[in-house]
Amino acid sequence: MPKECPMCGEFMRLVTREIVSRVPGSSQDVTTLVREWICRECDYFEDDDSGGSS
Repeated sequence: MPKECPMCGEFMRLVTREIVSRVPGSSQDVTTLVREWICRECDYFEDDDSGGSS
């Protein structure tokens, strides 16, 4: 389902990214998946609050 940008009115796209964080004092990495709505026209973005459903 497309979402409209609140800043410019264009359609936004849903993007999934991986964020890798290092744990201080160890060599362990923690990977977190983040879903965001991004507007190509004005660079507005917001977190996806749909709870993981498509």
